[in-house]
This record gives sequence, structure tokens and C-alpha cells, in this order.
Amino acid sequence: MKKIPKFETVEVWEGRYHDQSTRWERDDINGALVEWLTSQQLQPGHILIPGCGRAAEPFYLAERGFEVVALDFAPSAIEFQQQKLQTYEKPPTVAFEQVDVMNWHAPAPFDAIYEQTCLCALNPGQRQDYAAQLRDWLKPGGKLFALFMQTYREGGPPFHCAMDDMRQLFGTDKWQWPDDDGLRSDHSNNKVEIGMVLTRRGD
Repeated sequence: MKKIPKFETVEVWEGRYHDQSTRWERDDINGALVEWLTSQQLQPGHILIPGCGRAAEPFYLAERGFEVVALDFAPSAIEFQQQKLQTYEKPPTVAFEQVDVMNWHAPAPFDAIYEQTCLCALNPGQRQDYAAQLRDWLKPGGKLFALFMQTYREGGPPFHCAMDDMRQLFGTDKWQWPDDDGLRSDHSNNKVEIGMVLTRRGD
């Protein structure tokens, strides 16, 4: 019988930072994000980054004219980002919140969401609820810039986000998928992400 992993707590994620067990982190900006900006598929606006961790992307986007809200479960990740924000003489427009994304409600819908490592970190049993959250957080016509983690193994986190499963999770009744195969983004820990831009259909 296949063992279903338990939902992880804030203490578990905080422990990963204290133990330096953060192999999901990148040393640089994700190449897919750079491509989306260069091609102007992603243009300045109000953007959400769930599960931001200690990534540089919130500042990278804010420095390019975006209004950024970034969320994370782990207090130390948010503390790290807040400390970095204080190093700016003229702080960019970015706000960090320490929250459980499964229970967070956006004060207003966003133009775009950059989903890099949150979906693959969640227990698969939470995916349906999280996908519904992503849709609720976006304006009709808003864009989900998603990087789907490909681990090709059981267990996690990170959990494998098989593309067939993602197409079911983000069904065409609620999301418009692009015609292409997406962007391949290689990770330093020998994993691959597939970048796709999904458009939220209207109600």
C-alpha cells in the first residue's frame, strides 16, 4: 500500500532552513523568468510570488517596475528577505508576508503570479485546493507563470508535477494553455522544471 506523506508544518520548513537543507534554492535568477521578461510575456504589474523562500526573484521583479507581494511559510525566509529589503537606500515596491498559502486571502486580485517552487513543495493532497487558490488570486485574464517540477520519482518534497497531471489540475475550463511545449529550466540539483504560461479564464 502506497504511503501518503503528511502535510508539512511551519516547524518542518523552518527546520530545513536551520539545517541548511534547502536544495530547492537557486544561486541565480531562473532562466525561464528572464525569458518571459525578455519576450514581454510578463510585463510590469501587480504580481504574487507564493513560496518565495530566500529567492532573488522578488527583488529582481520589483527593480523592474513590478509591485510584488511575496509569501512564505518559514519565518526565517521572510526575515532574510526583510533584512535584504532594508539594505536598499530606496526600497523597491515589494512586501513580504509570513503565512500559510493555503489559508491566505488576497486583498485584491493580481495581474500575474510567479509559481516557482510552491506547488511542488505542497503535499499532493493539497493540490486541488491550491490550484483553486491560484485562480482566486488572479484577475480574469491574469497570467500564471508556472514552473512545474519534474523529479520523475515518488515522494518529496519536491513532488513530481507530471505534465498530464498538471493539465488535469489546471483544466481548460478554467485555464487557457499555450500551444507550445513550454520552457525547459534546468536546476543545479539535477532536476528540471517546465515553464508554462497559463491564462485564467473569466467566470
